[in-house]
This record gives sequence, structure tokens and C-alpha cells, in this order.
Amino acid sequence: MESETKHSAYHSTAYHVAGEAMMSFQPIKSIHQHLCAFHVYSQDHSRHVEAHHYCKHLSPDFHQCVIYDSDKPDARLIGIEYIVSEKIFTSLPQEEKKFWHSHKYEVESGLLQLATKGLVPAPAADAAEQPAMLELQKTYGKTIHTWAFDIHPDLPLGPPNLMMSYTGDGQGPPEDLVKKRDTEWGQDTAAKRELRKGYLPPYEKVDDADEWEKTGRVVKFSVEEVPLR
Repeated sequence: MESETKHSAYHSTAYHVAGEAMMSFQPIKSIHQHLCAFHVYSQDHSRHVEAHHYCKHLSPDFHQCVIYDSDKPDARLIGIEYIVSEKIFTSLPQEEKKFWHSHKYEVESGLLQLATKGLVPAPAADAAEQPAMLELQKTYGKTIHTWAFDIHPDLPLGPPNLMMSYTGDGQGPPEDLVKKRDTEWGQDTAAKRELRKGYLPPYEKVDDADEWEKTGRVVKFSVEEVPLR
């Protein structure tokens, strides 16, 4: 077979199917949770994006998630999030904590949702969510997006961005973005907020979380060229 013919097979369906049969995808297959939420850029709270998290729990205190811009087969891989328990967050060095955000408001507001399949009835989805929300309410996340697809839709250009979550009403995301998500998924964020009031316990986040609220200062990643070692 000529090199050009071999090369042309690379993007073919047959080659992809063969790859699936010949190779193992154990880290990906171990993903067992799909969460949908919204992220805001650390340095620009006017930019909001929908984020689909596909997560694996490595331990009760530590989750890791890959993040896509949708649940479609051609979804863009836009970043990662690490989720830790309060116990781990409080043990972090003070300088490290500025990269992390709380999940308390995301959970209590109904913005963070378990993304179930379309055939799952809403009451069943709400019931399945409860253990997850009880857990996530008291967790903290470190989220980095490598693809600013809201301004560069075709390619992941520029440095990565630290992303944050919301800590109170009026911060976003825009109502039309939430409505679009709810319509696509058959969900009701406002109804979830009311429902969760009935089963989530009172919780006060750690004082060191969401440092930007107190200082008005945020983290922005920048590129620095240094001598090769």
C-alpha cells in the first residue's frame, strides 16, 4: 500500500473502529458522572460559558473532571477541574487557595446540575441528584480552561485561563444562557433551587475560599519567556 493511501485511511471510519477494537480507554471509561454548570473567567466576570464536566472520583476527597463545551460527539475539549473536600482545601497553602473556588452557591442556586439522559424523568433526575449535591455543596474546585472558545471558536489560542464560579445572586450567568441550558436539558434551575432548600443543610464555606471577594484581586495567567535550563 502506498504511503498516500495509508495516510488517507487515518480519518476514515474504518480506522477509528479498528482503533476502538485494538486499544484500551480505561481512564475515559472510568468516568461515571456528568455535571453541567457555568464558569466565569477569573479576570473578566462579563464572560460566562456553559461547561459539561465528565468526572471520576479517585477518592471520597478528590474528583477529577474533563470539561467540554457540550455533550455532543463533536464537543470541544475546553479544560479540566479538580474537586476536593473541605478537609483537603483547608490543608492547602495560602498561596494555593487563590486558584480555587467554592461550590456552595452553585449547588444551592440550582445552577450546578446532574446532566441525565433525555429519557430520564425529571423527578428521577432530581432524586439522583440529591447525594451528589449533598456532597458537592461542601467542595472546592480548581478549574483551568485551555480553550477560550467564546472568542476563539475554531482553535485553542492563547494561554490557559483560570475560571471561577458564582458566590451570590446577581453575578451571572445571564438569564438567557441559563434558559437555553434548561430548555435543551428539560430542566428548571429555579425549581431546583427551591427543591434543594428542602434537603441541603446549612453550610458556611471556608473563609479562605473565593479570595477575590475580599481583595478585589484576581488571578490571570500570562506568558513569560525564560532561559532554557
